[in-house]
Amino acid sequence: MIELAVFDMASTTIDERDEVYRVLRQATEREGAQYSDAVFQKWMGTEKRWAIENLLRLGGVDVTEENHERAWQWFRAELHRTYTDNPPTPLPGVEEALATLRERGVQVGLTTGFSREIADLILDTMGWTQGRIFDASTTGDEVPHGRPAPDMIFSVMESLGVEDRNAVISTGDTSADVQSALRAEVTAIGVLTGHLTREDFESEGAHIVLESVAELPAVMAEFSVAVTERADTVTQ
Repeated sequence: MIELAVFDMASTTIDERDEVYRVLRQATEREGAQYSDAVFQKWMGTEKRWAIENLLRLGGVDVTEENHERAWQWFRAELHRTYTDNPPTPLPGVEEALATLRERGVQVGLTTGFSREIADLILDTMGWTQGRIFDASTTGDEVPHGRPAPDMIFSVMESLGVEDRNAVISTGDTSADVQSALRAEVTAIGVLTGHLTREDFESEGAHIVLESVAELPAVMAEFSVAVTERADTVTQ
């Protein structure tokens, strides 16, 4: 029944040691932004250039083209440096899980709030190639709107020829991931490999919550139940 499984990258399928969040926060704080952890968490998983603009504004900075661009360029350079010096790695069991899904005929798509430049750096350092580990990928700078909009999910669906939303699952570790899946009207799955708790995901409306992506192949039957219930709700 499931034709396509879409996955976030950082902290969902990939262990990058939370460097993206360190660098994102530092990029905005260098420009004088000050905000709470709760405010920052709401921008996890979103497209990073947009996140920088909003975090600057929420942090009390009068956003200009100059300081926004300066923060963005520092973010890009620092992330490139840290990923080059200490490359990200797959989270435990993820490569095996993705391979199992693809062996079962489920296509695998990757989405990320990173730019294509950074996403390709990560994928290249890990040796993840399209057609071997995954079937398609979309980045935040390749669609009109990043998460929590559903554009990246729709982009992957279109590129892989999947039209039935009931045949799609989307997995991530952030609120933005869940909201993107819900807006796309696909099955939303939260994984506890990021910073959210099971209760957080349930309050966001996730259909299924798992400890990690590694559990996916073993619980595929649950997806059929979730998809059927969601489809019945839509048609009522």
